[in-house]
Amino acid sequence: MKLCMGCMNQIEDHLKNCPYCGFNESTLRQESYYLDPGTIIGGKYIVGKVLSYGGHTVSYLGMDAEANRKVIVKEYLPSDFSTRSEGEKEVTIYSGDGQIQFERGLTNFLNEANRIQHLQNPEGIARIYDCVAENDTGYVISEYVEGRTLKEILNSGKTYAAKDAQIFIKQILQGLVEVHKMNIIHCDICPENIMVTNSGKIKLMDFGATRYVTTANSKSLSIILKRGYAPEEQYRSRGVRGPWTDVYALGAVMYRMITGIVPQESVERVLNDELKEPSKLGIEISENTENALMNALNVYQQERTQSAAAFLEELNSSSVQRIRTKKKSNKTGHFPLWAKGLIACLIGAVVIGGSVLAMRIRSDHVKMENVSNRIVMPNLSGMTPQEAQETLDSLKEEAEKLGIHMEFQIKKKNTEFDLDAKKNGTIASQSVKPRECLYDASLEQQKKLSGVKRDKDGNISGTITCRLYSNTTLHYRDLSDLSNAYEIAKKLGLDTGDEKQFQGERREGTNYYDLLTLNTPDGTITAEELQNSENRNKTITYQKDKMNIVYSNVPFFYSEALPDFKGAYGTLSNIPAFDSYIWKDEKTPQPSGEQKRLEEFAGMVDGEYCAIAYSSGSNGYNVGDIIEQTVPAGTKLDMSKEKLEQPLLKVIGEEVLYGGKTGYSVEDELIEKWGNSITIIREGSGVMSQPVDYVSVTDDDGNPLQYFRKGESVMVNLDLRPTPTPEPVDESESSGGGGSSGGGSSSNAGR
Repeated sequence: MKLCMGCMNQIEDHLKNCPYCGFNESTLRQESYYLDPGTIIGGKYIVGKVLSYGGHTVSYLGMDAEANRKVIVKEYLPSDFSTRSEGEKEVTIYSGDGQIQFERGLTNFLNEANRIQHLQNPEGIARIYDCVAENDTGYVISEYVEGRTLKEILNSGKTYAAKDAQIFIKQILQGLVEVHKMNIIHCDICPENIMVTNSGKIKLMDFGATRYVTTANSKSLSIILKRGYAPEEQYRSRGVRGPWTDVYALGAVMYRMITGIVPQESVERVLNDELKEPSKLGIEISENTENALMNALNVYQQERTQSAAAFLEELNSSSVQRIRTKKKSNKTGHFPLWAKGLIACLIGAVVIGGSVLAMRIRSDHVKMENVSNRIVMPNLSGMTPQEAQETLDSLKEEAEKLGIHMEFQIKKKNTEFDLDAKKNGTIASQSVKPRECLYDASLEQQKKLSGVKRDKDGNISGTITCRLYSNTTLHYRDLSDLSNAYEIAKKLGLDTGDEKQFQGERREGTNYYDLLTLNTPDGTITAEELQNSENRNKTITYQKDKMNIVYSNVPFFYSEALPDFKGAYGTLSNIPAFDSYIWKDEKTPQPSGEQKRLEEFAGMVDGEYCAIAYSSGSNGYNVGDIIEQTVPAGTKLDMSKEKLEQPLLKVIGEEVLYGGKTGYSVEDELIEKWGNSITIIREGSGVMSQPVDYVSVTDDDGNPLQYFRKGESVMVNLDLRPTPTPEPVDESESSGGGGSSGGGSSSNAGR
């Protein structure tokens, strides 16, 4: 057997054309500068066919020979600075400035991938497994995703309802929030870099596609900018890129999903912004969702949603204020021919680094239209109260240009715990959120804001209440939102390796790292007291040497790679007991010496599923059968740190047998055990006192079900035998059969 280099499936040695994907091994060689299929990287990654080349990174289909899984092997190979001779592995790097640029880009390429690698299965982001320095260049090994790109889906003519697009984009944002914390920006978010897996999950791919072009004169620049998705700062050699860059691109993706239209190119919007809100295109969308979307798509980064976290917050918010910049309209309503030519020249100029024109246009535009019409609340986070007051005082000058008086005062209220001495005494949060509109000259009715007063002449005054960072006092709320005792210990600066400060105790009914008690100079606090919402504002005196944590260290489930429970074992009872684990140190799990069955670990098995059958197993299921594994085989799982969204295994926990029972007895049994979620539909020509011939179960839409879960709304169809006289029932073998039958007859009379 051998591997097909086109799909990484095993095929017979004598085959030249793969029966799975049709790949012909005689056409292995593609471009001369690509690695030969079959090349080994890092001692275990087999390189297959080329999937894509973006001008500076090559993506190959690969196989991880140790883990036996498909992967993506991405090679750093910028065409401006390097090449490869046919048949060689090593990369040839151009001398001089090219070598310097190559090495800088390579360092960034590997370092950023290495940081993303340490994220634990981030939501909405394709995982990175490994980074390899080899052949005078670098390789990033990442997750291979089975599915379709969003581009393929959209090109098929599909558009998304605004609510569905919102859910879709939020999955990516959750992962971007974590990536942006590492100061890593994707810079190439577009539909072709977003995968929808076969199971419906969303994955943002291709980190490292654009950030490593480090000169404005790079010929690759035109390749990496996606028209309609790249914000204006990406066209300028001195444009400042940051989380707001990814926010714009993701907003553009969402706009395309909802409207079916690629947004107007950002540099064209610099001259004449004609981008219409989805509602003006006849799209059904809530005002808050539309405001959040259009804030993300604001042309200038100062007016744009600043981070993935802020975009996610606005998409979840029930009150989103639209951030607008009033623009002067063109008298004719259309740009003349010379202006259209100017746009074309501008696009060409910025692609090769000539961004002066765009910068001047942008600067003039801001002076004329941005500053003079609108004032927003600045972000005071990290400032001292004095610095914050000076910042608020600077708003007076802007307000005077608009003919109004504006004055705010800082009021300190409460604290937020933070051990960083540099942050002690600086502002952690503010009562009026950053970027809230304080005044907009284009609006007759100004938005009402807490603490902000407006007199009859339009003058504005108010008090901005701020919470300050403190390293001496903390509140219950500073700790109650943390997920476990380990995170609380880190927040408090306690040494988790010191058993006096971080002490484990076994307590049944708890999970590993659950907080049991927090001992403080003010007394002992239980987990229940800490989580009680009524206690959120209670204070705790911080003294590190007088504090310790007692946490649950019951053995936990740990798997290097999950087996295929359903395929290998079939039934819950067939699964052997597993070694349970505890932590030797913060990074090393070790066997606890106890073996436990899977169902002994909290939240791992859901046995609330019921199968209905004529006799045991006649519908293909028995009690204990595994019907679904929610986390794929091969996945690494650490239940001391991870929380499953749903149990790992779904198992048949009960059967309802209807063989020989009357319709009434089956109906009573179902309703008694499964409650009001059951809707009974009586079919057939018989009567309810006759034995049931066939039972089918469907969901509310009429789709057939082989099993259902307690609490789910299902419809049960009782089909009765047409024969007037049922076969006699052996009461000793049919549980409740005789009694139910008799009860059924009397019930029939009264029903």
